[in-house]
Amino acid sequence: MGLDEQEIRRLAGAWVSFHREPSRAKENSEYFWAWKRLQELINEDPRGAWRVIDSIRHLDTCSDQVLGSLGAGPLEDLLARHGSDFIEQVENLARQDPQFRRLLGVVWQNKIPDDLWRRIKAVADPSW
Repeated sequence: MGLDEQEIRRLAGAWVSFHREPSRAKENSEYFWAWKRLQELINEDPRGAWRVIDSIRHLDTCSDQVLGSLGAGPLEDLLARHGSDFIEQVENLARQDPQFRRLLGVVWQNKIPDDLWRRIKAVADPSW
């Protein structure tokens, strides 16, 4: 059973709140559960993780802090573990959505296979 829309919105909102907090407050954050849950989803339910990532990027459309954390965090982790399952979706979305292209610009190669990495870089904005 996958995540319902209410669960996705709750998780996305808490994840954004966690990443808006000052660094010194994060270890005791009431929102730390959201960071952990998204990491679990990346491993256990990649489609659910994709939906949460998409919800996060729509919740916070202009914050470099949140977008940077999202791109170099969960999106990068998802692509490193499950990139072949998402590459066509990533390419299509990047062609249509400037904000998503920008988000891809902060993804690092990490453990993303070279062939997928070339495809991601071909549609991503430059790193920022």
